[in-house]
Amino acid sequence: MSNKGKNFLFGILPPICVFVLQSLMSVIVAEFMFVYQGATFAGGDYTDFYKQMTASLTGKAYTSVTLFAYSILALIVFGVWFSKKRCQFECRSMTLKGFRPVFMIIGVILFVLGAQIISSFLVSLLSAAFPKEIAKYTAMLKRSGLAGDIPPLMVIYSAVLGPISEELAFRGLSMGYFKKSMTFAWANILQALLFGLIHGNSIQFVYAFLLGLLFGYIAHKTGSLLVTIILHICFNSCSFIIEALFPHALNGGAIMAFAILVLSMMAVYAGVILLVSSQPMAKEK
Repeated sequence: MSNKGKNFLFGILPPICVFVLQSLMSVIVAEFMFVYQGATFAGGDYTDFYKQMTASLTGKAYTSVTLFAYSILALIVFGVWFSKKRCQFECRSMTLKGFRPVFMIIGVILFVLGAQIISSFLVSLLSAAFPKEIAKYTAMLKRSGLAGDIPPLMVIYSAVLGPISEELAFRGLSMGYFKKSMTFAWANILQALLFGLIHGNSIQFVYAFLLGLLFGYIAHKTGSLLVTIILHICFNSCSFIIEALFPHALNGGAIMAFAILVLSMMAVYAGVILLVSSQPMAKEK
């Protein structure tokens, strides 16, 4: 097999690892919960125990513990993998040395605010067009603990550990390998496609794919994976605030909503320009 073929296969491997690690951790946590439920079961017959176990495995606690434990394992696996191979990739910098801090800060703020509002618009649009899919999406959010009272472990996973492991896997490893076997444009599309698919539902796929494209472009232009890690952390951390405020954006009617959408697109565009410009070497790519 040629080197291009090998690099292509290695590029697909990180998303496969994400699925395998999540599945493995879900089984391990389920086994621990089974033992715990069996040891603390207060009485009744097998049916009562089955109902109690089913309720535990579909609750927020199980999902939050599973994802938290998975993210720690993923950080170790992808962190070691990337540290050993990053010298082969262009997007290998894990520092902000040489970046213009003012450009960076303003760029992050504009990008995150604009991208959050656009993603909320997309979810609203898709909910009107595909009501069955939005029902599945809403059920997933409730099941995972990302709606209502959010468990602390889920906050840590969603806001910090998840973004770091995903950037290492997709913008670091997958895109790094793909760029060695194809043009950047195709490498970026492919890693963003895989990034969207691992989210597991069509609603998240849409905005995850678009975010993946933007993150990939920024990582490629700046040569720094740390930039997209910061962006990803800020985006996920601000989602709870933006989603709470977003319904008020529609109170002014269609014209106000359209104006906010346009301004959000302009903010994302300006944010990308500033982030890329914050690294003087980026203009050479």
